[in-house]
This record gives sequence, C-alpha cells and structure tokens, in this order.
Amino acid sequence: MIPYSKIDQPEIMKLLFPPQSISTSPCPENAEDVAFEVGSGLVLNCRYYSLDQNGPVLFYYPGTECSTVSFDTIAKNYLEKGMNVFLASYRGCGDNSGDASVGSMYEDSEKLFSLALNWLRSKACSSPVFVMGQSLGSICAIDTVFNKSDQIKGLILESAVCGTAHYLEAMGVDPDKADIPEEEGFNTLGKIEKIKVPTLIFHGAQDRLVPVGEAERIQASSGARTKQFLVIPGAEHHTVSETGGDLYRQTIKQFTDTVCGVNTWRQKRKAQMSTQKG
Repeated sequence: MIPYSKIDQPEIMKLLFPPQSISTSPCPENAEDVAFEVGSGLVLNCRYYSLDQNGPVLFYYPGTECSTVSFDTIAKNYLEKGMNVFLASYRGCGDNSGDASVGSMYEDSEKLFSLALNWLRSKACSSPVFVMGQSLGSICAIDTVFNKSDQIKGLILESAVCGTAHYLEAMGVDPDKADIPEEEGFNTLGKIEKIKVPTLIFHGAQDRLVPVGEAERIQASSGARTKQFLVIPGAEHHTVSETGGDLYRQTIKQFTDTVCGVNTWRQKRKAQMSTQKG
C-alpha cells in the first residue's frame, strides 16, 4: 500500500490544503528567499529571516493555510527576540510546483530539512536549530525530530495535531473516510513518545479542531525529560501566537535560552559579577 494513501484522497486534500494566492511578498529587510529542489522538477520556495547570526534558528513548518506574506510580520517579532526563522513550505502550496498531499509533506520535509541545514552551514551559520510546527505543520515537525534528533536542540509545537481520525472529522471529512488507523495516519503519539529532545507545547483553550484534551495526550506521551505545556486562554486553533502575543514569544525565547545554556545560574552569576566590576 502507498504510504498515507487513505488520507490522500481528493475530498480530504481539498480540506487539508485550502487554495492560496500564488503571489508572494517582496523579500523584506533581514530576509532571504531560497529555493530547494526536492525532486525532479519539484521546487520548494522558502524564506530565511536572520538578524543575529549567532541566535538560534527556528526551523518552522507552518500550517497549510499560512502564506509568506502573512508570516513576514510574525518573523519580525522573532527577530526582535534574537531568534532567526527558516520558513519551510510544501509542494503544491503557494507558488510551489507539484500537488499537495500528506504523503508529499512527509517526503519533502525530510529532504528539505537536510538541504536547508546544509545551506545554513554553507553560510557559516552554526547556530543551534529548534524545529517548530504549527497546526498540520506539526506532523512534519514531529517527524523531522523523530528522524533527525541528533541535529536538533528542541521541539516546539503550536496547535499540534493528535489523532488522525479525530482531526479529519473536525476538518469536515466523512467519519467513514476519516476512520484511519494511526499506523496509516499521522501517528503523532507513537512518534513523540520516542522523542527525547526538550519539548515546548502551546495550545489554545478554545481550539475546536484539536481540543485541549488531545494536546494533553501529546504532552503525556512525550518522551522528553524536559517539557512544558502551556494552554493559552481565549486562543483558537489558528490564533495561539496572536492571542499569546509577546508573552508567547518570550516563552519561546526563554525555552531556547535554557536549552542552549544561556539561562544557567553560572552564566547569570558571571554576568552579574562583570556588571559589578564595571
């Protein structure tokens, strides 16, 4: 059986991959557009936002409804916190070639991460990499960390998808077609229980596509020794970062700093002593 063939049906794809405008915004200041060929004639157009070359890199898998235009402002907020962002993209979305599908998301994300990491290193960027996924992009984030954890410092999830059938039904798929075993679906819990890198999970209290209880299952199944789970009051599935605002971004900043050792008591003490001497 072709992987994910039960999910990649036309009536399901049109719900998971809504039409997007193919127009892209002009590349803003402190950003760079880069294209990667992930297959014969298949090109993914991505954007890298960077202000501090020594800052951590958030390798960001967006939700399938996200466009480069809408992400430019979001990325600016991360840059202000000293974090760089590599915005991934998907086949058939925006101005990318090919046809969108869950199978291609998994296939392309594995290639894209390696290609992008090599590209970053070629630019003398040796910063630690954190993989982040929002909404359906979370399945790629989890899969990437599951397969390449030795190259990744931590995992950040926002509005992550849990059970395959539950999510498909919430998206409007007929219950009979949505009844897909996890081993033939996203298998979120099966993968995340094997992920050991530090993990940060955000979820909206008013999420109707993936209820908080589903997010709690992800948190409980996570194999990470260091993990945080934050529910954002008033936030819906696609409004977690917007509702969380600066506190949301500051939490990510504290998470990356802690994982990278920036927040250790020794460093704080050293900084304090330097200030006193000055």
